[in-house]
Amino acid sequence: MSSNHEDIKREQIAETVDGWTHNGPFHRRPSFRILILVILFTAFGVWAAVFFTDKIMPSILSSQMKSVHDTIIFFTILAAPVAALVYAIAAYSIYKWGHGHGEQAPPDGPPMRENSLTTSIWLGASTILVVVVLVWGMTALSSENQGQLRPVTIDVYGQQWLWTFKYPGTGVESNQLVVPVGRQIRFVVTSYDVTHGFWPNSLGVQIDANPGFKTYITADPNATGQFAVRCSQLCGLYHAYMDANGKVVTPTQFSSWLVSHGASTTSANAYALGGK
Repeated sequence: MSSNHEDIKREQIAETVDGWTHNGPFHRRPSFRILILVILFTAFGVWAAVFFTDKIMPSILSSQMKSVHDTIIFFTILAAPVAALVYAIAAYSIYKWGHGHGEQAPPDGPPMRENSLTTSIWLGASTILVVVVLVWGMTALSSENQGQLRPVTIDVYGQQWLWTFKYPGTGVESNQLVVPVGRQIRFVVTSYDVTHGFWPNSLGVQIDANPGFKTYITADPNATGQFAVRCSQLCGLYHAYMDANGKVVTPTQFSSWLVSHGASTTSANAYALGGK
C-alpha cells in the first residue's frame, strides 16, 4: 500500500513538472523573460563600463594608467553577463515568486550536474575567463617591469603622515612630486616608520613603502597635468590625510623647478636628461 502511494505521488510530481514545462504556467516562458533581463542588464553593464569609467577614475597621465583604464573597462565587460545572469534570476524570482505575489514557483528540476550541456558550457566559459584574465595580468606585470637605460630616479620616503621626495644629485628635497613628461620615472620607495602604500594615482602605479627595505616601480608619463599622491596602506590615525600634490610638467619646466628649489642649472639639466 505504501509502495503504491509513493508511485502515485511520483506520478503526480512528474505531471506537475510536465505541466510547468509544457502545458502549464511555463508556457509564459519565465526562462525567456529571464533571458531578456540578462540581455538588458548585460547591455547596461557594458554601457556603464564604457561611459562611466572616465568619470570615476583618475586622469590618465601615463602609459601605465592607460593600461589600468583599459583593464577596468575590459574586466567590467567580461563580468557584465555573469552579474547580469545573477541579477536577472534574483529580480525575476523576487518579482514573480516572492511572498504575497500569489504565483507559485515551478518545482525544482533535476540537479544541474546531470545536464551535460549546461555543465559543459559553464566549465568552458569559466575556463576561458580564467585564461583571459591570467594572460592579461601576466602581460601587464611584464610591461611594468620593463625599464629604460636612463630613467629619472626619484627617491620616495613615507612616514606618518607625509611623503618626502628626493631628487638624487641635485640636492632637492620636496613634499611635492614633480616629474617630466616623456621620460621614464624610476621610483625608489621606502619608509621611515611603518608600512605605507605609495600611490600616485594618475600615473597608474602602486607599491608598498616598507621600513628598512627599498622597493622599485617605474612609470612613463605621457601627458602633463596634476595628480594626487596617496597612501594605500592603513598606516595609523591620520592615514586618510597622508597625501601630496603631484604634477607632470615639460622637461624645461622640470629643470626650472629643480633650480627654483636649490639645484644648480648644470645638475638640474643633467638630472632631467637621465637621473643622477
